[in-house]
Amino acid sequence: MADTTSQAAVTAPRQDGNVSRLAYALKTIGEQCETALDGQFGRVAVIELEDARIHSDALDFTFTCSGDDDIEANECEITIYNLSGNTAKRFKSDKKISVTAGYKDDTGVIFSGVIVKVTDRFDGVDRVTTVHALDDVSPREKTVESISYAAGTKASYILKDLLGKVGLPVKVFEIERDYTYKDETTVDGDIMPKIADYAKVCGISVYINKGQIYARSLKKSDDIRFRVCADTGLINSVEETEEEQTAEDYIDKIHGVKFQMLLQHRMTTAARIDLESRNIGGAFRVKKWKHTGNESEFITEIEAVDA
Repeated sequence: MADTTSQAAVTAPRQDGNVSRLAYALKTIGEQCETALDGQFGRVAVIELEDARIHSDALDFTFTCSGDDDIEANECEITIYNLSGNTAKRFKSDKKISVTAGYKDDTGVIFSGVIVKVTDRFDGVDRVTTVHALDDVSPREKTVESISYAAGTKASYILKDLLGKVGLPVKVFEIERDYTYKDETTVDGDIMPKIADYAKVCGISVYINKGQIYARSLKKSDDIRFRVCADTGLINSVEETEEEQTAEDYIDKIHGVKFQMLLQHRMTTAARIDLESRNIGGAFRVKKWKHTGNESEFITEIEAVDA
């Protein structure tokens, strides 16, 4: 018979008899902030493999999942305490894994990918299993010896050619502008930084979502829309950002914001935010995100640009 793992059977008996540290932290934060979100607490987190499901109510674990608007893979690090020996063996490289997090009545997948590394050790009486995962591990041709493009070649042509060497399908390719190179242009070595450079010239972002490449402005991305304010979990003040970016003849001034909020699973690359804070408001698109769950934090950190 297959060894299926239930929520109650994934952990060896704890030596100290304490309840889940993460569950306790989530409960405590919920009690402190209950008035802010009108009782939307009962926070939960779940790790899922093909043959195991681990719930934060049954077992201690922490996670940090992050991503942004570049072509590098999004990543997640999970640390699990006191797995049973049988369950620990199920965490293997190349195995699919997902993390779901949120509140009792509002959860969503914050990371889905493949395990690339697992370490398993004992720290005193605790068994500590650390899992590293990426959302894309498809084979890629990341380096080239030398590619020459003749004088008169456009930046969009070079960008599209380089994307074709990544090894993933291009779902969307929509540039905002273009640039024609008067002299011969050569690409040599790691193509990932070059993709980022030519994307800037074309006025767009290039990122991976669900195994497909999206090359377009964040402003034209599919709408995942969410209102961010104190009532929906905004923490502390919002920081305003300003950056000047130069790409060939183009100079772009990029205005944006940084903020923290109680963990919100809807926050991902290109999601639209309708921000309402004391000093800053408006529509923004997520450029960079990080979801963290541990003993002291259950938060989402966001960097966003004007929509």
